[in-house]
Amino acid sequence: MEQTVHSIEATVAICTYNGRARIGEVIRALAVQSQPKEDWELVVVDNASKDDTHEVVRGLLGELLPGNGRVVLERKAGLSFARARAAEEARGPVLLFLDDDTVPAADWVECGIRAFGERPGAGVIGGKVRPRWEERPTALAEAVAPFALAICDLGDEPLKVAAAGGGIVGAGMCVRTGLLREIYGDPGAPAQVTGRTGSNLMSGEDLAISAVAREKGWECWYEPGMVIEHMLPASRMEKGYLLRLYEGIGRGQAATRRVYDWKARTVLSWGIGLKDLVRWVAGRLRGGVGGGLEGDLHELRQRQVLGRGLQAMRWPRV
Repeated sequence: MEQTVHSIEATVAICTYNGRARIGEVIRALAVQSQPKEDWELVVVDNASKDDTHEVVRGLLGELLPGNGRVVLERKAGLSFARARAAEEARGPVLLFLDDDTVPAADWVECGIRAFGERPGAGVIGGKVRPRWEERPTALAEAVAPFALAICDLGDEPLKVAAAGGGIVGAGMCVRTGLLREIYGDPGAPAQVTGRTGSNLMSGEDLAISAVAREKGWECWYEPGMVIEHMLPASRMEKGYLLRLYEGIGRGQAATRRVYDWKARTVLSWGIGLKDLVRWVAGRLRGGVGGGLEGDLHELRQRQVLGRGLQAMRWPRV
């Protein structure tokens, strides 16, 4: 277990790419947290944005959190690189992550600090993620939200998440700082699962963190008192976006499997990938299951299987 000499209790980290239009609401919500500001800091990691996000964030921090926040630039594109940079920068013993489109409740920081204090064996903690739809959601968007759009509600009681290959959802994921530094210091772990890179929707770095944390003897917990809202614009409901997203999820599943399954780190990965590609071909030959919602869901699942198979067929890295 780690020891710390930090005088603050937590570091809140926002990883952002081209987030100038979204991140203001997140920072404003942090500015009115119930936890005293002297107990925590904010680090915003600009993950190689191509717009003026860096300058916008600097202005917001100066206005809303003077002396309590800073923005740093991570030139390596990929969410895992941004998370690793946050771990390097953090002065707090725990890292409370937010995306640039997730708005925390007023007691989110307070609940996060308390959750780690009450559970000394917990290495990774996540909470409840509610949707904030920009427009009335389509039936397809509502159907896939818990799986694909980072919406999470596992009930109103704390829950230990122990399933192999499962973990804490990335939106609002919180990790002990020393643990995350240790994880990213191992070249065989989630540093290989880069996560989303710009418009590339490959995911899975959050599940990789949970998997390695469990391997190292830490627990993963769901804490329902930690509530955030995920802003979901109309573009996230479009079928074209969801198809790309499901392929990215499939690729992320294959990449993450290499973290917790030794077979996926050898040439046996080709057999795993081939099995998924056969499933994809079989699904194509069977055709759809009719129109409407069921037909759309079938297409999404097919794209996920295709992405998983293609990623698994790549030469496995040890």
